[in-house]
Amino acid sequence: MRTRLARAADLPAVLAMNQGELDAVGPLDDDRLQRLVDLAEQVLVADDAGAVAGFVVTLAPGTAYASPNYRWFGERYDDFCYLDRVVVARTHLRRGLGTTLYDAAEAAGSPHGQMALEVYAEPPNEVSLAFHAARGYTEVGRSTQDNGKVSAMFVKPLDR
Repeated sequence: MRTRLARAADLPAVLAMNQGELDAVGPLDDDRLQRLVDLAEQVLVADDAGAVAGFVVTLAPGTAYASPNYRWFGERYDDFCYLDRVVVARTHLRRGLGTTLYDAAEAAGSPHGQMALEVYAEPPNEVSLAFHAARGYTEVGRSTQDNGKVSAMFVKPLDR
């Protein structure tokens, strides 16, 4: 298993994975995914013998991304790498792939000095909250989402 930059041929698998995890990530369609890819600093995939087993999308500050969570960080931080979404295929769960994707995203985002992201806190996504705490993410605020859920906003310093 290796991580690499996503290619156009990977996008149907990325879209299908995203749409299969709508409790954790926002919905996309072909056009919205392409706009996200165009704005992204990195779209990395976990490649398992040519098949996409997971993906992560990060954005640099100052893009035209319309996400209210991204804007929340942009209003508070000058420089950050925003982790917009990470999804692991259900066929590859519990194999350490989330850690592999985070390691790659954090390494790619290190020039910004910190990674920013959000996790549902109300109702709590206990697994994700524990995962991020173990990786050194610190809660820096909360934000109520359009769907009524409350997100905990996290940052983690990255080695430059």
